[in-house]
Amino acid sequence: MLTKDFYEIIDQELSDIIEKYPDDEMIKKHHKSRDNQKGYALLIWFLEFYGKKTKDVSYITDGYGDNSCDIIFDTKDSRGNVIYYVIQSKWNTKNNIVNHIGSTEIGYALSDFTTILRGNKEPTKNSKFNTKLSELLEHIKNNGLVKFIFLSLCQGKINENVISFNQEFKPHELKFIDINRIKHDYIEREYKKIKPSNPLEHTYKPEDIQIELEVIRRKTNGDFIKVNKPFDAYIFLVKPAIIFELFEEFSFNLFFKNVRNPIINSSINQQMETTIIDNPAFFWYYNNGITAIVDSFPEISKLANKFKVYGFQIINGAQTVYTIHSAYKNASPIEREKMDDKILITLRLLESGGKDIDLQITRYTNSQNPISNRDFHTNDEVQIRLQQESFKTKFWYEKREGEFRGEIPKNVEIIPNNICAVAYLAYELQDSISSTIFVNNERDLLFVSNKEHPDGLYEKIFNENTKFEDILCSVYLYYLINKSIKRKPTNYDIGITNNLIYYLVFFKIIFSKYLEKTKVNHIPPTNKEVIKLFNSGDTVILVKILYLIRSNLHEKELTNTTKYDVYSIDEMLKEHFEKVEINVKDIDNIGLSDNSIIIV
Repeated sequence: MLTKDFYEIIDQELSDIIEKYPDDEMIKKHHKSRDNQKGYALLIWFLEFYGKKTKDVSYITDGYGDNSCDIIFDTKDSRGNVIYYVIQSKWNTKNNIVNHIGSTEIGYALSDFTTILRGNKEPTKNSKFNTKLSELLEHIKNNGLVKFIFLSLCQGKINENVISFNQEFKPHELKFIDINRIKHDYIEREYKKIKPSNPLEHTYKPEDIQIELEVIRRKTNGDFIKVNKPFDAYIFLVKPAIIFELFEEFSFNLFFKNVRNPIINSSINQQMETTIIDNPAFFWYYNNGITAIVDSFPEISKLANKFKVYGFQIINGAQTVYTIHSAYKNASPIEREKMDDKILITLRLLESGGKDIDLQITRYTNSQNPISNRDFHTNDEVQIRLQQESFKTKFWYEKREGEFRGEIPKNVEIIPNNICAVAYLAYELQDSISSTIFVNNERDLLFVSNKEHPDGLYEKIFNENTKFEDILCSVYLYYLINKSIKRKPTNYDIGITNNLIYYLVFFKIIFSKYLEKTKVNHIPPTNKEVIKLFNSGDTVILVKILYLIRSNLHEKELTNTTKYDVYSIDEMLKEHFEKVEINVKDIDNIGLSDNSIIIV
């Protein structure tokens, strides 16, 4: 989604807030212009989007001639510790969203935040705000934690002054929430239907700390199963209360190593919740339970019902955890007591065997439902980065099958990362052999590590040098080729044949030669030029390049590549296209009678 398109969505929601609170004193009396009203509405939207109660709105001081922090409020973290949040916001017009936050604005915010921490902040005209300021200063004296947020509808950029601030006042922390972060979280909630990381919540990571588990013991001699080899493992029974408390404290951080996040709204959730409420005693019979990995176990006595573990991560059962938490949270004290009395949940605790072993365990414990190779890499850093980069474009990178569940904006298209992988492999990495083997459905090794199979391609395709811009260029051409080529129907759902792979591979060679002859003074990067032409809607020259490739394939009598050995034809074609001399005038004079000019 382009930033300007996302801005339109937020701008409309800000207008809705203004209409929603017509009698708000700040809207009626202190904001005469629509722009000022939207600046105030942005703070309300921010609080509401991340789940803060409307009572905090009364502490907003924006519009009182304050020109500094706009709101101070306190909340409790998942462990019951009080944390204060101080927010300074900057609303921007649509014309300014592509700009970065200016050094002047950052300087003002840092100065104001520093003044607060040192106890020199002057009261404002807002008495409620002054009360919170007084409480905040007392909180700081008592070594309480403060989180500072600079909220802006433009691009955020951390500079050295921010880094110095965080180092000087540690553990207090300043975070930028810019339009890109807001867009990311909005996509997570509205289009993936999962809860995004909340900047207004301090959530602990279970893998970093020791947590206590309470299990059910009805006998003096056990009520659990222990396995010693090859790694320690236990099977316990637990109550809904322990699952509820775990999710309350750690939220979605419980599932970092899981290949699936829970779906917020689904028929599975509803059926499970119905059982929890109406037939709690049957829950254990209907549910497979939860599987978790821990770094290490203590020696667990047969008499103990409480013990502590490190590195707790749920790798199977996210849906169960989320549904139990939801049902328990909405239940009355009497209903909770009934749940804890009737419901049993199987908890399998496995000691970690290392990253590779843990991935295999995750793979097989999730095998009861179809999961493709690509899903097991969904939490890889490179997959997360590529998706975040894609959110700046009209093509969203799907790193997990079916992860986008909401109604996608009309000007956005989802591209599965398996299509991205084969297009990138052929076009950007110029690997026609691996791509051809893949499209023939012989071996799907795109998302298989070379540690698991000697021909695994995952590390070759996805690494620190893989950029979404290059993937986007590859996919653009992939779609153009599929649109422009007449061919016999294929049963393979990726919709590309051997011959089409070669169009992808050799397009870059020919188009680069074309740019060298037409852009003598300044030769633009090939991929940037392709993307520029696509974004402008002017793809005629790209289709003409495809026509030239087609002519050369016919000239070499290689259009029916299936009768040749793939390795032999690859070598012949590469040698041929690298030697091809192009004539710009001849290419420009190619006549296109229709949009489907290539026949294979």
